[in-house]
Amino acid sequence: MKTSLFFGLVILFFSSTHITAQDASLTWEEYRQQRQQQLDQIQAAQDSALHQNIADYEAFVFQHEMEFNSFRDDMLRQWGDFKERTKTNWIEYQNGGKVRWDVDFEDGEGTIEVLADENDTEDSLLITIENTVLDLISSKGTESELPDETEKEVMQEPVLAGQVDIPEDMDSLQYAKEVAEQTEIKEVEAEDGTIRKVAVLNLQLVPDHLRTRAEKFRKEVETYSDKYEIDPTLVLAIIHTESFFNPMAKSHANALGLMQIVPRTAGRDVYRVLNGEDAIPSAEYLFNPDQNVHFGSTYIDILMNRYMRGIEDRTVHEYLVICAYNTGAGNVARAYINSTNFNNARDTINGMSAQENYDYLLANLPWDETKNYLKKVTERRAQYKEWMSTDD
Repeated sequence: MKTSLFFGLVILFFSSTHITAQDASLTWEEYRQQRQQQLDQIQAAQDSALHQNIADYEAFVFQHEMEFNSFRDDMLRQWGDFKERTKTNWIEYQNGGKVRWDVDFEDGEGTIEVLADENDTEDSLLITIENTVLDLISSKGTESELPDETEKEVMQEPVLAGQVDIPEDMDSLQYAKEVAEQTEIKEVEAEDGTIRKVAVLNLQLVPDHLRTRAEKFRKEVETYSDKYEIDPTLVLAIIHTESFFNPMAKSHANALGLMQIVPRTAGRDVYRVLNGEDAIPSAEYLFNPDQNVHFGSTYIDILMNRYMRGIEDRTVHEYLVICAYNTGAGNVARAYINSTNFNNARDTINGMSAQENYDYLLANLPWDETKNYLKKVTERRAQYKEWMSTDD
């Protein structure tokens, strides 16, 4: 009954707002206000953590894509460009899209931008920058980069906790005022050719920002590695390679969170295993670091002990699982035989040493991306083995 009601409301929403959502004369804020009542109905009819079937999930995704596309078009008109989240970059828009930040967790850099309107002075822009610095360092992240004040925060502590170098003799407000002095005023050309001013502030994360984030999620990694008897360095190296420990990571394929779980595929498989029923986890659910690491570790166990079982050498088994985490077990089998049936590749794999399998995979995997993925995860495991042995 709940699913039927939800799907019916989505259809009603689409039929009543599809034309206005595409109306170029509407700003994002006008569009958001126009469709808020319908969105409230939809949210009341759906589970915040899980989508109970494919129809539920696809309707929700379609509704979000309409909303996202309308917002993107409005931002292109105003800014001349559009930034969206990636595996390594945490993007959020605020103030109806007039303010945005972009934190690059690979390079350890952040940028705050404020788009000026005709009434803004340099002083007013500076105040907005200061307030946005405070928002950024205290933000616990939201499900989407869209500026929706109703969205719940998804983390228990600020995303940038421990990664911003605030002097001991300063509080957050003093820090925001000081760094805001570095703001530069630049010009951008909007899509319609209008030249607009933008206040830009560049920030640096602490030098050991990657290690800081890895430490933050180490407890979850060790908990679920112990549960499945997985080497924690394997999980850490996979997280590093998937997201650079960016808990707000989102890929173009809708892979979410630290371990880049795709809700409809790996997310659905894992939920079945953990709960004995069929459902698709939501973005809010997968942006939670504990749940994401639980799902990612469970998926490694599924690959190792269901899809790719029967491998005699542990190191070989881990090489195969690393590749499968990136491309799927079927594509790994295809590297050995002209088939995606992994069972038929097992004897060939077991007949080679660990080094022979590693070299064979690098030579024969279908995709260069997976070859590079295997190299990166393997190299980064050595880094985390050293780190964990030093701490011990």
